[in-house]
Amino acid sequence: MEEIEIVDDFMNKFEFRNYVNTMFYKHDYKKLKPDDERWSDDDFYNDNDLLVTKDGVTYTVQTYLNIIIGNTQLEETVRDMKKEKVYDALLVTNMIVDDDIRKKATEKNIVILDRNDFNQGIYD
Repeated sequence: MEEIEIVDDFMNKFEFRNYVNTMFYKHDYKKLKPDDERWSDDDFYNDNDLLVTKDGVTYTVQTYLNIIIGNTQLEETVRDMKKEKVYDALLVTNMIVDDDIRKKATEKNIVILDRNDFNQGIYD
């Protein structure tokens, strides 16, 4: 799919985050007021990437470009859920996510959108 090639070949992590934000907007998610730390170039402050809401549910969103998702990323997402006092999270990556990690994520109320979702046109 052309879309995933654009992500893989032409985006840096900040462009990817903005791209994901735009796609959520297109799918009726509303961005809550951004925290300046969320948009910092300093990874130390970059706790979570977005905070969105849809149908009365608030999600913290993590975006990972060219990073294989593992336990570390799940732990970061859970930490952000606690920080933002939300019970649901979305983790978006352009990589394929292992079934074991996907299962662990589901147990923690984390929905993963990975490369397969791009290929199925979820972001069209």
